[in-house]
Formats: sequence, C-alpha cells, structure tokens
Amino acid sequence: MWRAATFCLTDREAPVVALMGFLVRGGIVLIALPSVILPSVIEIAGATGVDYISISGEPTQWLVEVVLAAIVAAAVWLTVAGLVGSLVDVWLVEMALDVERPKTRDRLPLPGMALLLRLLAIRMICLVPLAVALGWAAGRLFSATYDELTTPTNLATPLPLRVIFAATGAVAVVAVVWLVAETIAAIAIRRQILADRGIWRSLHGAAWQLVRRPISTLLTVVVSYGTSVVAVGLALVATATAFDWCRIAARNVQPIAITLGIGDFSTTRDFRPVAFALAAGAVALAWAAALTLSGVASAWRSAAFTHETADALPAAAPPAAVPATSAVPVMGGAPDRELGD
Repeated sequence: MWRAATFCLTDREAPVVALMGFLVRGGIVLIALPSVILPSVIEIAGATGVDYISISGEPTQWLVEVVLAAIVAAAVWLTVAGLVGSLVDVWLVEMALDVERPKTRDRLPLPGMALLLRLLAIRMICLVPLAVALGWAAGRLFSATYDELTTPTNLATPLPLRVIFAATGAVAVVAVVWLVAETIAAIAIRRQILADRGIWRSLHGAAWQLVRRPISTLLTVVVSYGTSVVAVGLALVATATAFDWCRIAARNVQPIAITLGIGDFSTTRDFRPVAFALAAGAVALAWAAALTLSGVASAWRSAAFTHETADALPAAAPPAAVPATSAVPVMGGAPDRELGD
C-alpha cells in the first residue's frame, strides 16, 4: 500500500492515465450522476408515450425491445471500454513497476493487439458471474420497481433509492459477486501482463492466489476499494451539494437586492446572476475535485494490485517488461525482459 501510494502521488502522469480507464469503464456515469435530475415516473410515461408495464405487472413488448436494444448497446460499450481499459492496465502496470521512474517520458508503450484481446477475454469471462447474478436479481428488482410505481412507500425519496431499499438482498448479492469477479479479473490481468501465462492459467493463478494469500489479498481489496469509495463518495457529495446550489440559484424568482455605494451615489442591483455564477463555479470546482480524486484513487488501486500480484509471483523471476511494438518506444527505454514460470 505504501509503494502504491508513493507511486500515485509522485508520478504525475499516473492519475491522468488511470482517470481515462476509470471514465471509459463507466466512471463518467458515476461522476455525472449527482449533476443530473432524474425524471419522474410521469415524465418517463410522457416521454415514451406507451405503457411499458401492463396492468397485470408484466412488461410490454415495447419494454422488451428497449431492454434488448440496451443489451446490444451495453455489449458494444463493454467491448470498446474493455479494449481501452486493457490498454490503460498495461500502461499502469508498466508505470508502477518502473522503479527508476524517469522524470520525462517520450511515449507510453503500445502493446500488441494479441495481448489486449487476451486481457479483454479475461474481463469478459469474469463478467459471466456478474451477468448471472444480475439475471437472478432482475426479477426482484422488477417486482420492487412495480410495487413502488403502483403503491409508492415514500414520494420524497427518489425511485431508484426506494427500489434499492426494497431489494437490499438482491443488490447486496450483486455487489459481492461484482467485487469478487473484479478482484479475480484484476489479478488475472496482471498475471497475464507480467508472466504471459495464457488466459485460463492466469485466471486459475488468480483464484489460487486468493486461496494462498487470503489475508494480504483481502486487505488489498478492502483498503484500496474502501479508500476509493470514501474519497470518490465525498467528491460526489460535494458535487451534488454544489449542483443543488446552482439549481436553486437558477430557479430563484425573488430578487437579491444589494445596495452599493454611499448616500446619493448608491445604487441597488439584483445579484441573482452573481449568485448563479458563484454556484456554477462551485459545480466546476466540485467536478475538478471529483475527477482528481478518481484519478488518484484509480492509480493507487491499480498499483496496489500490481504489487500484490508481483509479490505473489516467483521471487527468482523479475517481472517482464510490457511487450511493445517497435514503432513506439518503451517508456523509459527499459529493455524487454521475460519472466520464467
């Protein structure tokens, strides 16, 4: 953890690279969520113009088609995000293990497409348990949504939060399965990058590493993800608060009259535009803080898993440098090395 923290705080390029991987894998949705006003049920019905749930509680054909289209779009997005995220993983692993840490780099290494496809395959395989868990939880989430739409428990609470509270068990199962699958994927990807042992051997090695080093791996997961959740969560709370200020300032119909000057030279002005500008500036600062914390936390989490995996590999074999194409110079000019089994 100390090596990971030193890396992400001293290497100024690492948080930027890590932020790109975080955003393309869905982090942009998380960052933007506090600054989005979710539509109400009536607004959704008015926008769609159709009945997406029948009177008996069954989904309509329109809803089924929308869900299928969303699945196709998600598959395309996962593929693109997986390739870009795999490239970021290769870069972060190489940067974390670059003990010399050159002050300047010409370019980051560009790995071959074969390696990126293997890393993408590992990510996709680890998504299968999550897909099964989501399929199991879908029925419970649908029932909770239908109950909240027909007989809402609390109109003051947003619909997504009410659904989560009503199906807490299903949400908890999905979260645990996602965390386990994400941990195995993170370790397997680093074993593939460092040892080049193939897809299934990397996955098997990652699962065996969890069994052989349970305490170290568990502490890495808890500390890295826990700290990331706290840091990003505080940034999101700040973003939501600043956005509320901006929304209130934009909807304020009462003039904010402030008198400037002395005596006959005084004048009264409406300072609502100034209040809105200050609130908008607070939103921009909150967004910048959220992006900064997300990048640093992602770089730290990646470096922590990199060192955890590297320490679990045979001590006699030094980690291999990331294979790069001849057209792009390897970062820092370090020669390629191979890792024995």
